[in-house]
Amino acid sequence: MVKVKIISLDKYFDKVRAVNNINLEINPGEFIVLLGPSGCGKTTLLRCISGLETVTSGKIFFDEEEVTHLPPKSRNVSMVFQSYAIWPHMTVNSNIGFPLRIKKYPSQEIERRIRWVAELLRIDNLLDRYPGQLSGGQRQRVAVARAIVMEPRLLLMDEPLSNLDALLRVRMRAEIRKLQENIKVTTIYVTHDQVEAMTMGDRIAVLNQGILQQLGSSEEIYHHPVNNFVAGFIGSPQMNFIEVKIVKQDKNLFLKTKGLEVPLLDEFKEAIYKLSDKTDYILGIRPEHIYITNQEQKDKTYPIKGKVYFAELLRSDTVIHLEKEFGFLLIKAPGDLKVEEGKDIEVLFDLLRIHLFDKDTGKAIF
Repeated sequence: MVKVKIISLDKYFDKVRAVNNINLEINPGEFIVLLGPSGCGKTTLLRCISGLETVTSGKIFFDEEEVTHLPPKSRNVSMVFQSYAIWPHMTVNSNIGFPLRIKKYPSQEIERRIRWVAELLRIDNLLDRYPGQLSGGQRQRVAVARAIVMEPRLLLMDEPLSNLDALLRVRMRAEIRKLQENIKVTTIYVTHDQVEAMTMGDRIAVLNQGILQQLGSSEEIYHHPVNNFVAGFIGSPQMNFIEVKIVKQDKNLFLKTKGLEVPLLDEFKEAIYKLSDKTDYILGIRPEHIYITNQEQKDKTYPIKGKVYFAELLRSDTVIHLEKEFGFLLIKAPGDLKVEEGKDIEVLFDLLRIHLFDKDTGKAIF
């Protein structure tokens, strides 16, 4: 296990700044996920940590050792790629043992480690097969086995499940997480899939345009996003965003726009009083925090009415597109709920679950 510390890391490709002043500490044995959209810099950051990319500026430490300019072979890291990158002309046994043979380990030690990792990943019955005779999931296990057979102090994984079908991805998520808990190796995992990030990571680092937006547990990122990018990237369907004005009436505060006047609970008023005189903000609320009124009633809610424009019948859930004067509102309801398109319905905002963002900067107020 190794502690990874990244200080003020920048990476340019010509004039393009792919990684922008990243500061990050990863604890020994931690499983951390780099999450973000395509082109956000997460794979570039991973390659800088591995030594496959040269850092433009900044420093990388493994424990107390600076490795910023060390070649990959001197860092004792292993990497699993999106494309598996296993040799098609070699058997599973030869693929797994290849890095050990390159480093001239004794043959008995090579066989011991191959057997150990093959049993760990339940591919010990496939050692004599070639990659062309394996399924996608089996090839992925071979790639992971080859990465951990060296017993690296740091395991790097670059979207390793993106080529698998949906059902197999679910199974492999659990297997990789349980494997990491078993071998206790510090792991950095890159993905654009928020479900992978939320279910696998001890902590999640959300990136956008090369900038670290937020670092925290899945609970922190889901319930307390630091800005509207993180709020919108996490959650499916995406959080609803509504442009509103803060309106004071007597001692009460409201978030108001055409067709909507949401009262603020006392819990949030202090944060509003600390703001400047600016009145334009963005109200955020997740689709799962808007309830249909024929569901179980909840305290501290605000009712609004609208017309059902479209209903996505997912069977596990029903996603309702509600037409309002300010645009469409997405609502995540139980799968057995029956709604008619074109019909008016009443829904309830959970006033304890609303978010408010600065319209200009995107930063969260609460």
